[in-house]
Amino acid sequence: MAKPFFSLITPVYNIEKLIAATIESALSQTFGDWEMILVDDGSPDNAGVVCDEYAAKDARIRVVHKQNEGLAEARNVGIREATGEYFLILEGSDLFPGTGVLERIYQTLSEKQVDIYFGKLRDVMEGSGEVFGEQKDYCVNGFVKGGPELFITLYDNNDILALSSPVNKLFRTAFVKENELWFCKGIYHDDDEWLPRAISLSGSAYFTNEIIYDAMTWDGCLGKAASDKSLAKKAVDKMFIANRCITDINRRFPAGESAFLQKYTEYYVRMFLEGVCALNTVKAPACLESIQKSIHENAGVFAEMKHCESKNLHLLGIVKKICGLKIATKMILKRYAKA
Repeated sequence: MAKPFFSLITPVYNIEKLIAATIESALSQTFGDWEMILVDDGSPDNAGVVCDEYAAKDARIRVVHKQNEGLAEARNVGIREATGEYFLILEGSDLFPGTGVLERIYQTLSEKQVDIYFGKLRDVMEGSGEVFGEQKDYCVNGFVKGGPELFITLYDNNDILALSSPVNKLFRTAFVKENELWFCKGIYHDDDEWLPRAISLSGSAYFTNEIIYDAMTWDGCLGKAASDKSLAKKAVDKMFIANRCITDINRRFPAGESAFLQKYTEYYVRMFLEGVCALNTVKAPACLESIQKSIHENAGVFAEMKHCESKNLHLLGIVKKICGLKIATKMILKRYAKA
């Protein structure tokens, strides 16, 4: 059987009342050369049953049922299963804004192959359809060179969603698999761990300011104020990601790219500092202890600060080396904690 042009990867968890609309959004597309991989991540409701019902009606839809391991691994399973030339992560509550989205994307990608296609997203209230937020235009447009040069451009222009949101983008499947770009399981902020690496390793990209993705929000989906336990977990994960990503990029670019490595390192050093600054927010002793433990475990990040473009971060690395971790931590809390 011929491989489809697009693979739509949809993680499914506890969204029984929403998943049908996501699937229907794909079915409504005027361009039909796609497969949809619904990854039932051990959903406790009947979402998996809904997925099976659609798969029984349309051969382009298939379902993978698995035990619950979280969003990151559900995405990984979908990527491994993908056979399309390109894949798009279509979360199991989100929609395409119109019926011609895939058609227009195909017209561009059939003209010229790229590793990453960047489209824009907007935030939409489920039910009413009210649009309450829209991504700003990208700092670049059209076909561009990827890799370190692209990361530098996006970083210098503070193009946050270009660097942190994978759902409004398409990725050449072979590019992702060949570079072993897998989402890290069991952490918050896995998008921030994954996407900058993908951008830095890409050979080419395309940017459009067309809206290609509706990220749906509904009453109660954002939950209550974060607990100390949640805040501590997020802080610990930020520090883990910073250490992991700096180590990874040094392995992948051993020969240099000094300007790029400066900015890439600085991007993750700042994430590390955000994690440390949670010490000023969290109150529970056990949570504070977990953050302090993570600071020690990921203290290698301080040694990388000498590579940062910022003189202040460079100085912070020197302070840690001369005065120790405790003094460096106090300096972070004084200088970088938000008021």
